[in-house]
Amino acid sequence: MAITVSRLCADRTLGLTVVAGAAGADRMISWAHTSELADPTPWLEGGELLMTLALNLDPHPAGQFAYVERLARAGVAALAVDTGMIHPVVPPGLLTAGESLGLPVLAVPAATPFLAISRAVISAVTAAQIRTFQQTSKDQERLASAALLTGKSGVVETLAKVLNGSVLLLDAKGRTLVSAGTDRVLLSTRVANRLQAYAARHPGGGRQVGFTHVDDAGHLVVHALDAPTSTRGYLALGTAEALTSSQRLIISHAITLLSIVLDRPVQLRRTETRLRRAVFRSLLRQGADADLGLVKFFGFNRTAPVSVSVIVTSGAPGVAESIVVDILEEHQVPFLTTALADGIAILLPADVIDERTAELQEHFHRTQGRRVSAGVGKPVDLTRAIESLRQARVAARVGMTEPGRKVGFAELDVFEVLLGTQPRDTLEAIASAVLHPLETLGGAELLRTTAEFLLRNGHWESTAAALGVHRHTLRNRIDRISALLGRDLSAAPARAEIWMALKARELLSMSGSDTSPWFGVDESEPGESDQSATLSADVHKGGLGGWAG
Repeated sequence: MAITVSRLCADRTLGLTVVAGAAGADRMISWAHTSELADPTPWLEGGELLMTLALNLDPHPAGQFAYVERLARAGVAALAVDTGMIHPVVPPGLLTAGESLGLPVLAVPAATPFLAISRAVISAVTAAQIRTFQQTSKDQERLASAALLTGKSGVVETLAKVLNGSVLLLDAKGRTLVSAGTDRVLLSTRVANRLQAYAARHPGGGRQVGFTHVDDAGHLVVHALDAPTSTRGYLALGTAEALTSSQRLIISHAITLLSIVLDRPVQLRRTETRLRRAVFRSLLRQGADADLGLVKFFGFNRTAPVSVSVIVTSGAPGVAESIVVDILEEHQVPFLTTALADGIAILLPADVIDERTAELQEHFHRTQGRRVSAGVGKPVDLTRAIESLRQARVAARVGMTEPGRKVGFAELDVFEVLLGTQPRDTLEAIASAVLHPLETLGGAELLRTTAEFLLRNGHWESTAAALGVHRHTLRNRIDRISALLGRDLSAAPARAEIWMALKARELLSMSGSDTSPWFGVDESEPGESDQSATLSADVHKGGLGGWAG
């Protein structure tokens, strides 16, 4: 693309006039060329503005028509005829042909030299080339940044936007790894059909090569992502129009980036995970003194609120962290992770944390056959991430009372918050100190009665209705409960104490038999002992517990 015929004529300094073929005025001019040959078409490539004095023009209208017809077949953008030196006006045969064929014919005034027209065209072409180059450079930078921050999903998503089309990344067996674009489903079907057709033609197997296919759905281009000895996958692109040279250059850049991402060594991946972990821990430990440039490196906006999610997992924390990293890398979202002794802490933008946490819970449920609980801290500034982490830990602890539950710290009451920071032995001490007489002598009936009575703030009628007993029966039970506990249930302090003990027992009943403090194990990597000791001390002050490497 350079300059249209109509735009060139709009330049008043040239004085050009479209005298025939105005229907083609939107044609693009790629270059300007002068010729006095009766047939210059062997030296034309298409898209030219052909300028002529018409020195050797056939004097007969039929010959003039044939001349323009040859130019049209050669793909000439427009014919510019001088009106002053040889012909005072554009010959009528040229006008008739231009109008009939839709080829713009321009009248060039005697005062306008062809050189001025050439300069205008060349200037427009050069400017367009510069703009294309600049845009291509920006698009390449966008792709590189996306590859760095979000891996293959970022490259595919960005490429789809740049091309204004749909993009698929497939593995060597033709299975979709990542997709982007509004017509991704249609593109997937078209690619599958083409790959199946190739397999049918080559029953013995063999490496598929790239191909281009055009049908009613548009242009389909598939590139094979080749490794030294095999095909690692395919990049499929669907666009409405044929690809331009700059778009093909961008695609080549994307293929290079995807090859790097797909071939990324395992050790490099581990290093990146360790870097995420180190940056996260540094942020938690240093707060406002942390280097936020490192956080920005992973795509975080310094001013946007973040939240921390804690997912309770079983097995080796490092394995679970690797799974979390794999899943989150598939999304266009910044994140940091670190493994804790019994779970994974994840830093995410606050506006996506609930969605991503639920997705991770679902994944662990699907792959491990068990529901995992999670806690989510309140949105905070980046420098206050440790506050959100402490809140998420408390919320996750409370969430363990119901497998698969996701608990936001904001939805907890004060008793759940206070108790959620305590290890199992402390909860046991709180519950037993108050409830032991009732548990050993009263049984489940009196425990339920106590809970219902306190839940309804000592309201006799609603409590009796909830229990399905008469008010007199309820009064007798309350009297017995008061006697066993040695506390007056009409007094607010006693009610608060008993209610906290009941909450502690509720947490204990659902949190298993582990007697160690939750998230309290330090499993540091070699060489991290001093750092982990400091971190462990810091977080214990807020009830976090230790880290796992």
